[in-house]
Amino acid sequence: MDNLHHHIEHEKNEDMPRLEGLISRQESETIARSFQRTKGIVPTRSHPAAPTEFYAESIVGLLTMPIDRMRDWLRDLPDEKDVQNAKARM
Repeated sequence: MDNLHHHIEHEKNEDMPRLEGLISRQESETIARSFQRTKGIVPTRSHPAAPTEFYAESIVGLLTMPIDRMRDWLRDLPDEKDVQNAKARM
């Protein structure tokens, strides 16, 4: 995890500012929009056993994305503890 955090910080503090200095604002915004569209069609969690070949990975990703989104949605539903806390505040 330390290596991962170091890598993330390096990208955030060094790589991304350097990239932003090399491309135009319009190109940066185009890349950002493309990234946001991609986030909408990919799984939201890791699947280590998923295939890594391009076409197989794409198909499996499109099939697992709705399942991941449903799990995320269900995880955000209030549980009994949330209900009790809400009642206590009333």
